[in-house]
Amino acid sequence: MHLVATRKYAFIATQTLAECQARDSLFRFAENKFLLHMTSDEDLEDERLVWLDTRAALLWINQTTDEYGINWE
Repeated sequence: MHLVATRKYAFIATQTLAECQARDSLFRFAENKFLLHMTSDEDLEDERLVWLDTRAALLWINQTTDEYGINWE
């Protein structure tokens, strides 16, 4: 497992309308296998793991700041 990229960004929590921080980390496992780990400080128990192929990982890396967090859905 190898860390490829990580990013922190602010977002507005829907329930409290407070500004929170989120962190996404992209790990490479094999040639065409990536794992996206997503967590936020809003709810420390809520984290997500998303498996990505190479194409999806490249799209994630090239997201603009307006698109950060779209994989959370």
